Amino acid sequence: MVIVDDHALLAESVVLTLRSTGLEAQSVRYDLPDLAGAVFQTEPDLVLLDLFLGDHTCRSTELIVALRRLGLPVIAVTASSDRLVHAESIEAGALAIIEKSAPIEALIEAVQRALRGETLLSQSRRLELLGELDASRRAKGNQSTASSLEWLTHREREVLEALTEGRSAGWIANQHNTSILTVRSHIRSILTKLGVHSQLEAVSLATRNHWFG
Repeated sequence: MVIVDDHALLAESVVLTLRSTGLEAQSVRYDLPDLAGAVFQTEPDLVLLDLFLGDHTCRSTELIVALRRLGLPVIAVTASSDRLVHAESIEAGALAIIEKSAPIEALIEAVQRALRGETLLSQSRRLELLGELDASRRAKGNQSTASSLEWLTHREREVLEALTEGRSAGWIANQHNTSILTVRSHIRSILTKLGVHSQLEAVSLATRNHWFG
């Protein structure tokens, strides 16, 4: 078994504790250039991975993915109680998440169960966490999309609203007493600001998000 943690003393403490229960354990430096490769070379039957390494701004989810691709089971260990952080770890392939505030007995039990091939996280719990993660991503996506409307000028909003009503560029030009070239310029600007490639996509986006009632 391999422990990867940026706190060397903590890693060694966990190693000694696990060894005292009869388990084979060692630590691997977290700052190696090819950390996943270094862990793999030790031929571990399980990896205990700190979820935040180094300056604590980078999560180890990509490392979980890399280790899982190498066929190594991973238990994520973290000081964070954020359910979305836990969900991202599960999505990446972690068997379970153990909070550092949990008793050492909980970690030992999880390790022993994992080594016996037991499931550490129930299907209902897994689906619950992943469902929360999906809902969070959808909410952020909707917020980002809604903010796109704020980038449009007042006239561009009027043009887009007219397009959602099925009006033509010519009709819009006549309605606002302007040239069709100006309307088409507004439309090009709308497409650019909304990040879409056609009037149809712009109308679909506005309709899906109920921008105009």
